[in-house]
Amino acid sequence: MDPILVARRLPQVAARAMRGAIVDALARNRLTPRTLIDDALLRFERSIGSSRSDIRPALLFGERERIVRELRAFIDSRLAARLAALRRGEVVALGNRAAPFDLLIRNRRGRAYAVVLRRLPRDDASLEVLRRIARVAERYEKTPLCGVLVYDFSSGRARLIGAISAIGRAAA
Repeated sequence: MDPILVARRLPQVAARAMRGAIVDALARNRLTPRTLIDDALLRFERSIGSSRSDIRPALLFGERERIVRELRAFIDSRLAARLAALRRGEVVALGNRAAPFDLLIRNRRGRAYAVVLRRLPRDDASLEVLRRIARVAERYEKTPLCGVLVYDFSSGRARLIGAISAIGRAAA
C-alpha cells in the first residue's frame, strides 16, 4: 500500500479506534483512563495490521501520542463524567445499534439525544460535517431525536445541535 495513503488514513483509523473503545467502555460500565487508552491503542494497532511496515515509525508514534492526549482530554471532560453516570435505562443504543451515531441516550426528562464522537477538521470543513450530521439526524426514524451532541476529539469541545426535527421539537 502507498505510504502516503496510509499516512492520510492514520487519523481516521485512530478516531475509529477511540470511538470503539469509548462505546465498549460505556457498555461495560468501565470508563477508566487506563482501560480506555489501552483498548484504543490495541484497536489502533490491530487496524493498522500488516500495513505497519509501510508507515514511518515517527508517524505511528505521533498518532499513538495523539490518541493518548485526546482520550485523556475526553476523560477529563464533563461529557465523559455525564456519560459514565448514565443508568441502563438512559442508554437507548450503543455502537452498531445506534448507527450512524455512536450513542443514543435519554436525558432525565425522557428526551432522546444522539452522541457523535469525531475528529472535526479545523477549517471551514467542520461546518459542513456538522451540517451532514444534522441532516442525518433529521432523517433518523428509529427514535425521535431532540438533538445531537457532537464531541470533537481535536479540540476537546462538545457542541449541541438542538431541536433538529419536528418530532423532536414537539417533544421539547
